[in-house]
Amino acid sequence: MERNYEKILESTALIRFEDCDPFGHLNNGRYIDYYLNAREDQVRENYGLDIYARAKTTGNAWVVASNQLAYLREVKFMETVHIKTCLRWFNGSDLLMEGQMVDMKTGAIISVIWTRFAYIDIRKGQKATHEEELVTLFNKVAVVGEGKREQYFEDRVKELRQESAAQVASAQV
Repeated sequence: MERNYEKILESTALIRFEDCDPFGHLNNGRYIDYYLNAREDQVRENYGLDIYARAKTTGNAWVVASNQLAYLREVKFMETVHIKTCLRWFNGSDLLMEGQMVDMKTGAIISVIWTRFAYIDIRKGQKATHEEELVTLFNKVAVVGEGKREQYFEDRVKELRQESAAQVASAQV
């Protein structure tokens, strides 16, 4: 029997004091940590993919190649947020993860991130090719699919902003 995988993975996080600036807002650089920690836990729990165990056995690992992050509103100390992540697209050696941090009360999107990961052979320091079992998994869970799609981050943020505003408005009715 084939396993049914969720494409959008979800969890919550409590914003900690040490991650905030003197005004009690989550520090801009710490958003990335919250997204990466959430994604790591989510893929381990939902897909059985432990990226560290995999690196030890295969010698291959993903490294962050780039981040694009939009801050739509502040998030504050001791606020619990909903973090949704997904594999947007993939190719032979790269992945693009999309993350959304969402207000638990209103459903409004707080921030959006796109992180591109490069798969590398950590012993050689060179790009590696995703193994067949990874490609099989990615084909089941990627939202957009295989191959880089031509959409700009700013256009995606605008799209999500509009969806979020509509969702919040309908919840208030």
